[in-house]
Amino acid sequence: MPRPNPALLISMSCLAVFLSQLGMMMYLPALPAIAQALNTTQHLTSLALPVYLAGMALPMLLWGKWGAALGIKKIMMLSLLLFSVSSALLSLCSQVETFISLRFVQGVGASGLSVMARSLIAQHFKSNELAKALSWLSIAFVISLGIGQYAGAVLMSAFGWPVIFWGLGAAALILMIGVYACLPDSPQVSHTPVCWRHYLTLVRHRPFLLPALMGGLGYGIIIGFNTAAPSIFQNSYQWSAYDYGQLGWAMSLAYLLGSLSVNRYVTGLGQSTMGCVAIRVMLAASAVMMAGVWVSSTTALLVWLPYCLLICGQAIIYPISLSQASEHSPVGGPYAMALCGFIHQVLAALIGAAVSVLGAQQPEALAGVCLLLVIMVVGVKIMQSRT
Repeated sequence: MPRPNPALLISMSCLAVFLSQLGMMMYLPALPAIAQALNTTQHLTSLALPVYLAGMALPMLLWGKWGAALGIKKIMMLSLLLFSVSSALLSLCSQVETFISLRFVQGVGASGLSVMARSLIAQHFKSNELAKALSWLSIAFVISLGIGQYAGAVLMSAFGWPVIFWGLGAAALILMIGVYACLPDSPQVSHTPVCWRHYLTLVRHRPFLLPALMGGLGYGIIIGFNTAAPSIFQNSYQWSAYDYGQLGWAMSLAYLLGSLSVNRYVTGLGQSTMGCVAIRVMLAASAVMMAGVWVSSTTALLVWLPYCLLICGQAIIYPISLSQASEHSPVGGPYAMALCGFIHQVLAALIGAAVSVLGAQQPEALAGVCLLLVIMVVGVKIMQSRT
């Protein structure tokens, strides 16, 4: 079988990642309106984000096993169907319990998209070219940050929050048709036997595990921030839902800058050098945010501007960590990317749930969470350098 067009592989993978992250972020500006419509509190509806992440995390290892047995194309189409149906049902919710339950199901669909997109890239690219290809997925992620929150705010203001979920369902159906028409069939993606034991082998392999943990902690910073930020900016800083949606563009620009830096410079500078620079940027940004909120807890600029610098560093770290984990994987097939995704989503779900349950609804608490997570990233990087 001839090798598929690399541009087509990257495009389909980017669209899958874009949609899965859109499902995570697009509804955030509507969070207060959803709480009001469901006759509940923002504190309870904010659990919809960590629940979505839990839905992404729990089945990831199963998606990887199915991908190895049945092929990436079939599993991606199944994931899109599940995502589409759950999105449509979310738009019809009238009770918070149903809403949160369906967010979990929607996350399960997004889980398959995420695993298959990264597995498709890891199957066809290696070394620095893999890091470059994965940086395109980061660019898709960042575009979803800006477009997702902005489009969500516009749709909610014009038509109401249910239209957000109708739009996600329709987009998933369209992408499913594209996957069916454009991606080649791949009945089994590797010669590695299908076996759960491969995941245990990966967990025991420190050169794989440490970069996977680093990427997950960095991803957790974004989730922790977005769990608390809608309420903080709309309540503490008196921003409107539209104002908060506009902030997505600044976040997107920062993440895009980091992703493009990897795409442009990783071949010349190397993954290790770029990773060290990114961690220094993240540490400086989180320290500035912490100092800023202590100086003035009423100035939103002192929160969102350092955060943008922080996620610029995270945009550099994330594709590099995925590439390093994939390169050092002792097991072939989609297992490495599935386990990476599982680790990332579990960490993100735990961080998001902790921020929500502990009620980190003040700028000082949010800055403290970001600083703590960056310190943990630094610790893992030190351990990696000694391996």
